[in-house]
Amino acid sequence: MKQSGKMKVMAALLAGIMLLGSGFSMKEASAMEQNHGKTETQKKAVKIVQTAGRDQLGDFVPDFARYNDDILFGEVWSKNDVLSLHDRSIVTVSALIAQGITDSSLKYHIGEAKKNGVTKAEMAEIITQVGFYGGWPKAWAAFRYAKEVYAE
Repeated sequence: MKQSGKMKVMAALLAGIMLLGSGFSMKEASAMEQNHGKTETQKKAVKIVQTAGRDQLGDFVPDFARYNDDILFGEVWSKNDVLSLHDRSIVTVSALIAQGITDSSLKYHIGEAKKNGVTKAEMAEIITQVGFYGGWPKAWAAFRYAKEVYAE
């Protein structure tokens, strides 16, 4: 057997061992390949209903309120069959901290993250990680809210 043939066989064996070790079957791998990465048991999206925009800003700026409630939450957050609410919460909290938005909206989203299954330990790691990449003082500010939310 030529050297390149041996390398292909070794690569295939290694890939098979890795798949078996991860509990990922060849049937699943084949199904994912055929479905472009989607498994046969796709999660069903849960519609998110939000009224904060209309409640707080509807009289003053109705279009913005509609964008907040119907587009951001009604469409973007409702695509939780693609990206879970847990993961969307992590992304949202990270983005708010990195931008330095450490007002009541950050506390709200940390609370929603907790409701969406983000644990206290995960939140501590998220804020620490963002602190290194987004700014240490921003992480300090975020930890104040996280302590309040996870103490409740």
